[in-house]
Amino acid sequence: MKSWFVVRTKIRSEDQSAIHLKRQGFEVFLPQYRKHIRHARKLSTVLRPLFSGYLFVRIDVGQQRWQSINSTVGVISLVSSGSSPCPIPDAIVDALQAREDSDGIVSLVPPALQCGDQVRLLDGAFADYTAFLEEVCDEKRVILLLDLMGSQVRVTTRLNNLAKVS
Repeated sequence: MKSWFVVRTKIRSEDQSAIHLKRQGFEVFLPQYRKHIRHARKLSTVLRPLFSGYLFVRIDVGQQRWQSINSTVGVISLVSSGSSPCPIPDAIVDALQAREDSDGIVSLVPPALQCGDQVRLLDGAFADYTAFLEEVCDEKRVILLLDLMGSQVRVTTRLNNLAKVS
């Protein structure tokens, strides 16, 4: 029976490892998100692994030659306990895959929140203010548009510092 396992990769080698594992016939899941990068007054969007240095592989330990995973290009090792790999619950990967958009990119915004939603800040200098969710920077930060003294100001805060206004 197939189960999901975690593969530890070299930093910034997740894509390369995924390609080589797929060539060997393994089912691979590398969750990625869009990251907006500002450099020299340019804004670009790049794909980054959701879990830096890790990816998921689905294997049948009894049927497949899973030991070859440890010697795959870019792979450090299959996360194991002793000499046998440790499976993870299918629900973890299913939940991540459910948050993917049509391009296969994981949305960092919780399903209850969407860009453009009105939110309330829970903590900090602007606690209890309402704002509009403009952009999700990464897995922990968001950019809001806050109306202060008649003009809209961009404010960065933690994702867990927000509550959706009904």
